[in-house]
Amino acid sequence: MEDQNRRLPGCDGLFGADCDPATLGLVALPSDEIHLWLVDLDQPPRPLAELAATLAADEWQRAERFRCPDQRHRFIAGRGLLRTLLGAYLGCAAATLRLTVGPHGKPGLADADADAAAGLQFNLSHSAHRALYAVAWRDVGVDVECLERRVSHLAVLERICTPREWALFQAWPTERLQRAFFACWTRKEAIAKAQGDGLAGGLRQLEVCWPADGDPEGRMTLSDTDGRIWSVLNLPLGAGWGGALAASGADWRWRGWDWR
Repeated sequence: MEDQNRRLPGCDGLFGADCDPATLGLVALPSDEIHLWLVDLDQPPRPLAELAATLAADEWQRAERFRCPDQRHRFIAGRGLLRTLLGAYLGCAAATLRLTVGPHGKPGLADADADAAAGLQFNLSHSAHRALYAVAWRDVGVDVECLERRVSHLAVLERICTPREWALFQAWPTERLQRAFFACWTRKEAIAKAQGDGLAGGLRQLEVCWPADGDPEGRMTLSDTDGRIWSVLNLPLGAGWGGALAASGADWRWRGWDWR
């Protein structure tokens, strides 16, 4: 598995073959790496029941608010898989973890678990039947989007882009607009989540869609108003999917697995 998931020349990472964290043992997470796990939320009844058993009371309350069974099952799977994943990194039972939500919706570990993790950070995103998790020793954010989602591209871009980004998008070829739109949207979401202020920070203040080389999917490094350095890039998630990863600093690379 190690050789199969090593980085390709010129790439920051590679999503390897189907994998379960348990098959890797206690996954080593170096300080300069970010680990990504791509999962399917449509789980068969038996695994779904096992994942449901790891949820806390407040998560069950949230699950019960979904009137659609498919949505309820996907929520249960998403939370259960997250707990299983974090438990593998921390070496503890998934059901014992206490998860919190920050003022702007950023998830985290409760104080006692955070002390044990000594700074372990994570983030998650879901779209349709898939979810993407990121685990790192730094602030991190991810976004995943199903490209079949129907969106009025230019109308949304006008609301979320800086004036310079909007001008560049207006000149972009129509046949390439959908891909460029999702590349931009996922980058904005990922870096807003990494910074922790979510949409409250203002997507129109984040100039992340057009790196210096002009490639709207390339890696970009920028600094915020406090002088902190951030990096953001798009992810190769396969046909029909778009995604992005953002994290503090510029001294990191990522590794990814397709978790079945």
